[in-house]
Amino acid sequence: MSLPPPATTLPPGVVDVWLTDPDRVTADAALDLLAVLDPEERARNDRFRVEPARRQHLVAHALLRRTLTRYTGVDPAEWRFGANSYGRPHIEGPALEAPLHFNLSHTDGLVALAVAASPDVGVDVERESRQTDIDRLAPAVFSKTEREAFGRCPGQDRRALFFTFWTLKEAYIKARGMGLSLPLAGFSFDLGGPEPRIAFHAGCPDDPGRWRFWSDRVTPDHRLGLAAPSGTLATRRFRVDPDGGTTGA
Repeated sequence: MSLPPPATTLPPGVVDVWLTDPDRVTADAALDLLAVLDPEERARNDRFRVEPARRQHLVAHALLRRTLTRYTGVDPAEWRFGANSYGRPHIEGPALEAPLHFNLSHTDGLVALAVAASPDVGVDVERESRQTDIDRLAPAVFSKTEREAFGRCPGQDRRALFFTFWTLKEAYIKARGMGLSLPLAGFSFDLGGPEPRIAFHAGCPDDPGRWRFWSDRVTPDHRLGLAAPSGTLATRRFRVDPDGGTTGA
């Protein structure tokens, strides 16, 4: 990711999703990435005591800065970010001619960045092989209908279903920008159609017609969930290599 980025245009009604593997970043490339972070981001990066977490944070925030630059031409080091009362980050400066919003997610082996014209966008990625007791966790985070679907699922498919539900729920919460003030059991996903559909229950009022969702396995071991406004026409996927090369995904 050290080469000058090519220009990218965000068409109306499109959400772009940028993917990169933090484990492929070389030591020399990491120094280049560190140089574009602001002092607060570098200090936060230094506080990580575990190397994989430090690398994920570095790659995620450098990817954010350099990807926003693709759309605007703003120098990567000039971006300033703020956060709402729930901690959701947003662009604070410099001023832009057209609205631009983002959402970040990272896990072992993958960083994902969603870029959209609407603030109502959320993305989540998870590694399906991570050490998680899904049978213990599912009752605590799923709604009644999701628990029932999980209970009916054959054993060999339960982990994939768990992370499909989980990433979609996280993507929705992040799109709302309200964190875990939204109850995880207050909404449900139905995976029976061509796209995931959401339903809302007591404690989480919203209109299902406002939203559109996607769920994909983006590597053999990673599941991605994406939430965006219902008017979204399409998504585009790009993979960014550590050397700056970009391909459609």
